[in-house]
Amino acid sequence: MTAIALFSLTSCSRSSTDFAKAAETAIGGADAARVIGQEFTGIYCEDPGSTSEGVTFSCAGQGKTDGKRYKFTATITSSSRVEITDYKAVE
Repeated sequence: MTAIALFSLTSCSRSSTDFAKAAETAIGGADAARVIGQEFTGIYCEDPGSTSEGVTFSCAGQGKTDGKRYKFTATITSSSRVEITDYKAVE
């Protein structure tokens, strides 16, 4: 599995909301824009059901260039890291 974008959490308490916000930051960042070829707006991630390593959760955003809605999969890869592991346009 190759990460599209990643983000390390810096807060001491790592709640599910922290991981969701970190994934939103990763999707809105330069790495995701470079890999996918555009920036995203209206990014939203659901809170993961757990903060355990390996847990996946869904995110969505709209492409600034093509206007399409995208669905992203985020994966918690450690106690302080989340990676965006998949994406697709859902129109």
